[in-house]
Amino acid sequence: MKVYLGKDRTCADQDVIATHARVRDLCRRIDGVGHKLYTDNFFSSPDLFEELMTEDITFCWTVRPNRKGLPDDFR
Repeated sequence: MKVYLGKDRTCADQDVIATHARVRDLCRRIDGVGHKLYTDNFFSSPDLFEELMTEDITFCWTVRPNRKGLPDDFR
């Protein structure tokens, strides 16, 4: 199975960036199953973290300290 993870903007909308939308689309098959997802800082965001936690998907990610939307206590 070939999965494109580039900068395709067709799956993004006005509230979600393209990388967030891509991860969300890939995770649709495992919603509510209790899986763990590990990503690097390219795919990580606080908004994605919150969304996946509501779907019972544990999200472990690396993040840059200057990431947009990152709470100050995480820096």
